[in-house]
Amino acid sequence: MKKLLLILFICVLGIEIRAQYVPPQPDTLFVAADTLSIQEVINKKPHSPHKATILALALPGAGQIYNKKGWWWKLPILYGGVGATVYGLSWNSKQFKKYKTAFIDYTLYIEAKAEDPDLPYPQNPSWDKVYIGGGVENFTPQQQLNFQTQLKNKKDSFKRNRDLLYITMGAIYAIQVIEACVSAHFYDFEINEDLSFNVQPNAFYTPANGNSVGLTLTLNF
Repeated sequence: MKKLLLILFICVLGIEIRAQYVPPQPDTLFVAADTLSIQEVINKKPHSPHKATILALALPGAGQIYNKKGWWWKLPILYGGVGATVYGLSWNSKQFKKYKTAFIDYTLYIEAKAEDPDLPYPQNPSWDKVYIGGGVENFTPQQQLNFQTQLKNKKDSFKRNRDLLYITMGAIYAIQVIEACVSAHFYDFEINEDLSFNVQPNAFYTPANGNSVGLTLTLNF
């Protein structure tokens, strides 16, 4: 009897040992690999549209560099436009100041000339610097009024151009900020290669309108 109990005890112990040992299954390895891939995606630092916007606000073009998409052709266009606008602003501002000074000085001169016909013509007046024709000292009263109007029109024209260029500069700044923000939002956006659409003519019949002809748009994605 003791021998029989000993044999049964050894058999049960062997069954328990075999039950506790579970060899690794191939599926477990795939689950572990998938879990690791998911963890890598979770740990990946997301692309921040907020950061791209702040960078673009702080320095034009910095947002495009942060997004890393097409910055090599966007920056030349951006700074080319900024450079042309700055040059135009500088040139129109100088011309506006010259014609503004000439208009004010000439207006004061003809008013003083009207009060004192013997008033001598000034030496190197400011309006001579913007008028190439010469002979201003011999202008008749009507010619003086015409010349005064020309100076005023030129002054207003350069002022308008300068103001438009200020608006253009602001628009360029705003557009590059918007572009950086939108591009950052689409940074992780993937377009399926199977995305396509097809347009073809189609004829159909309705009781209300009879025979009709139209277009059918088919979108595949």
